[in-house]
Amino acid sequence: MRFLLLSIKGLVMGAANVMPGVSGATMAVIFQIYDKLLFAINHLFTDTKKSLQFLIPFGLGMAAGIVAMGDIVNNLLVRFPLQTSGLIAGLIAGSLPFLHNEAISKDGKKPHLYVIAAIAGITIILLELLTPTPEPYMAAEFNIGFAVLVFIGGVFAAAAMIVPGVSGAMVLILFGLFPLVMHTISLIREYLMTPFEFELLSPILMVAAPLGLGMVVGVLLASRLIAMLLEKFYSKTYFAIVGMVFGTVFILFNDVGAYQRYDGVTPMLILFTFVAFACGTAASLFLGNKKT
Repeated sequence: MRFLLLSIKGLVMGAANVMPGVSGATMAVIFQIYDKLLFAINHLFTDTKKSLQFLIPFGLGMAAGIVAMGDIVNNLLVRFPLQTSGLIAGLIAGSLPFLHNEAISKDGKKPHLYVIAAIAGITIILLELLTPTPEPYMAAEFNIGFAVLVFIGGVFAAAAMIVPGVSGAMVLILFGLFPLVMHTISLIREYLMTPFEFELLSPILMVAAPLGLGMVVGVLLASRLIAMLLEKFYSKTYFAIVGMVFGTVFILFNDVGAYQRYDGVTPMLILFTFVAFACGTAASLFLGNKKT
């Protein structure tokens, strides 16, 4: 049961990581496994057995979520953007009571801690509003410059995936790599269905090898930094996480194009979005209370 629950939570986090504007680490916080994830990463070489007992099922689920769920989630965001955003916002809302209780567990409800949360939330919102998006990197020809670009993009994207409220997919967009990475994921899915199509391996490895190496480096560096912050500034770090997670809700409903896909925002659309929000909240509370 523990293996299955970790795999499901990893699958959701993997699916979240390919959604621009959605933080995979936020999902880990929602499911109350964020501390365990950081511990497993940071103690992989010192407590290997315990770390692998967590990372193997979680990693398998996450890989499945990225490969199998990426297109599904993105299609839902294209076809039903408000309802899907409502579901994700519900998942986030369901985690906030736990996060707040954890944040006040050591130092209580001190006013300056809420100021930290507000600053963190506003920072996430401003990053969404003010960061320009470059032209996508549509074509790929392997050379050292390309490999370095993909490697650096992987480092920053993976580091972002460890920070609640920050979207790894958005980082890839900023580097102009998101379409290329999504195309590579599609190629991986195609290769898994036709494993003897060896000509697919070259374009896959051209992107996956430097990206994967960069992501390993990014995860190791970011997880150590956040673990250090939690050790020295536990309440402040958790209040910052509360603010960043709360700011994610704004990002989810900030896509003007989402509203333009409808012929007006009708009462029925609002109802379906609210139902999706309620379902997301219930799922968050349920999965978050399952111990892993």
